[in-house]
Amino acid sequence: MTETKAPDLTSLRHPPTIKVVILGDLGVGKTCLRSQFIHHVFSSAYKTTIGGDFLATTVEVLNDKSSEPTKVQLQIWDTAGQERFNLIFQTFYRGADVAVLVYDITNYESLISLRGWWAQFSEHCCIESPGLVIVGNKTDKSNERCIDLDEVRPILCRNDPEQFEKHMCDWDTDLMEVSCKQLLLVEAVFQRVAALGLAKSSLNEASRSQMRSIDHSVLEAMNAASSSCAC
Repeated sequence: MTETKAPDLTSLRHPPTIKVVILGDLGVGKTCLRSQFIHHVFSSAYKTTIGGDFLATTVEVLNDKSSEPTKVQLQIWDTAGQERFNLIFQTFYRGADVAVLVYDITNYESLISLRGWWAQFSEHCCIESPGLVIVGNKTDKSNERCIDLDEVRPILCRNDPEQFEKHMCDWDTDLMEVSCKQLLLVEAVFQRVAALGLAKSSLNEASRSQMRSIDHSVLEAMNAASSSCAC
C-alpha cells in the first residue's frame, strides 16, 4: 500500500498582503511609478488622476529563513489627488504597512512637503512601526535637477531629526532615485517595498485585515465628488 503524503498547507495559503500607499505632491509621478511597475507602461503626458484606487500584484521576495523566495501580494494605493477629503486618512492610510514618499528631483518644494505627508500617514495608518521608502523621481531630467541625493537626509531631518531617523531602516537602501521611464529602477523600488513590508507586518493578519476594511460608499462619494470638481 502506497503511503499518501499530506499536502504542504503552507504552499496552499494565500500570500501575505502588504498594503502600500504612495504619497507626494501632485505631479511628482506617483501614478506613473505604479503604472510602470504594474503594467510596464509610462506616459509622459501629465493628467491629474480622478478618483482613488488600488492595484494589486504578486512579487517574490528573498527570505533569509528559507531557500525559496516568499510570495507577497502588494496592494498599491494611489491617493489620486483625494487628499482634500479628510476621509482619506481613514480609508487609504489605515492598516498600511509601507509608505512610499515620492518627490521630484527638479522641485525642491516637493521634497519639503514629504515632512507633512509622513506626519499625516504616521498619525492615521494605525500600524505601530510602518515601513518607509523615499523615492526621488525624474532622473531623466538631470539637467533640471535641484536636489542631490546626498542632500535629502539633512534637508528632511533639519527641524525634527526623529521624524525620519527613527523610521528609516537604512538610508542607503530605502532612499533611492528613479526615472519612471526605466522599469528596472522601478522594480527595484517595489522589491525593497515588498521586503520591508514583509519584515514590518508584525501584527496578525486578522487585525490588519480588519483595519483595512474599506467603506465602499466613502470611496464612491470621493470619486463622485472628484469627477464633478471643476478644478
